[in-house]
Amino acid sequence: MGDYKVSLARAELERHDWDAIPCGCGQPARHLLGALESVIEGKASGAIRALDDHVFIQSILMPPAPAVCAVIMAHMADGIAPGQEQELLRLLLGFVAGEEDGDSVESSLQLRCFETVRDELWLVYRTLLDAQGPEAKGYADDVLEVVEWDAGRLRFYRNL
Repeated sequence: MGDYKVSLARAELERHDWDAIPCGCGQPARHLLGALESVIEGKASGAIRALDDHVFIQSILMPPAPAVCAVIMAHMADGIAPGQEQELLRLLLGFVAGEEDGDSVESSLQLRCFETVRDELWLVYRTLLDAQGPEAKGYADDVLEVVEWDAGRLRFYRNL
């Protein structure tokens, strides 16, 4: 294997059966892979906007949300490119605070996203501490406000 380093985000891309996940647009979610690859390559801006009407329709989560959330969290673990944090955190906030339409999609989408982010809580805290601007710091704080169960810990980190 040598010096080859496996990307957690790319491994997470491969882990999911994108053909079996119905997208918000009605197609299989495989077509989202190009946008997710762009995010992994550090080109978050346009790629994240490309997820609208596929992963979210307005604020309603669609079936690809848990898989996309897992890819984003894995990307954060790999290390994100400078300038990506604000958009990635805004996306995470959409996952953990997203709405569900029980008549049209499964009811566990928000919970699955919530659990994925909570399981990797320290990545969000790291981003809160390292955020380059107030907007990114605000999004990190908003995500933590939703998923953190220990209010005292959140208060402590807010004061650092």
